Amino acid sequence: MADREQNLSPDEMAALRDVAVSEMDAADAGERAARVQVTSYNFRQPGRLSAAQLRALKMVHEFFAKGLSEDRPGGINLPFELGLLSVETISYSNFMGSLENPCFMAQLSSRFEQPVLMEIDLRVVRMLVSYILGDKDEGSEEEARKLTSIEQAIAGNWLEGLLPLLGESWTLSAPVEFGLKSIECDPRFVQVMPDDSPVVSLTFRLQVGTVKGQLTLCYPLEPLQELLEGMSVRMSGGDDDAVEQSGDSILASLKRVPFELRTELGRSHIRAGQLATLRKGDVLCLDRSIHEPVDVLLGNNVVFEAALGKKGDNLALQICKRRKGR
Repeated sequence: MADREQNLSPDEMAALRDVAVSEMDAADAGERAARVQVTSYNFRQPGRLSAAQLRALKMVHEFFAKGLSEDRPGGINLPFELGLLSVETISYSNFMGSLENPCFMAQLSSRFEQPVLMEIDLRVVRMLVSYILGDKDEGSEEEARKLTSIEQAIAGNWLEGLLPLLGESWTLSAPVEFGLKSIECDPRFVQVMPDDSPVVSLTFRLQVGTVKGQLTLCYPLEPLQELLEGMSVRMSGGDDDAVEQSGDSILASLKRVPFELRTELGRSHIRAGQLATLRKGDVLCLDRSIHEPVDVLLGNNVVFEAALGKKGDNLALQICKRRKGR
């Protein structure tokens, strides 16, 4: 009788078996969970550029900014200043939501399936149109006003002269030719891709004459990544021919960068009291003879020795000798 009481019934054995199996399954699940690596995913910003791709993208558009500052497309005899402010990977809907209405938005054709978008501050565009029409006043209008069809056509002609500079800036990666497809003033009519499509937005600080504004470029992310990947590989290394071609392209682009040279005629040391008493007609003696060569400086480095001369009504320099920086 005692032996039968110590034996487990079939129901009790089944209950123990179920508990053991549940504990084993829980242990296995814990081990599997420990091996899983969870990566957070941002649905608002679904894609990112790698560090190498971002570096290549910035290099391309810094060349574009320098080219615009130097070449001044469309025969506009005004100083242009363009500087890259930010690079963002966002959704297309977020990019369009950041635009003002009215705006000046150009759709550009390129090697990408979707258009590249370029938005320029209306204040800058209106000033450029006025300048082209003969109004040399650089004042800007404050009210938001949609461009007329004639103003759009004039601005479009000027923009077409700008696009080759943008194409040339991509020579480090692959030839890209940009063309003007259309111009819109209402961003609601520019629905060229789904709202959740990832795009790369580049914002530039733009100043033409005294008028300040912004220029923004919008690229589709995926084809841009493919283009930048090949460029970043060539920049970091690769076959000798590709590296040599990349070096030649970089050198050719650097040759277009403007530098400022200045000439130092000489130096003079005087006391503060003497400086306070200087008047028109006073003469300062410098530390070199009139027949000695003058220094030509790049930054703080002396790069040439030159002789003073004259060409027309302007002072001129004749380079005599190359020197190392001091």
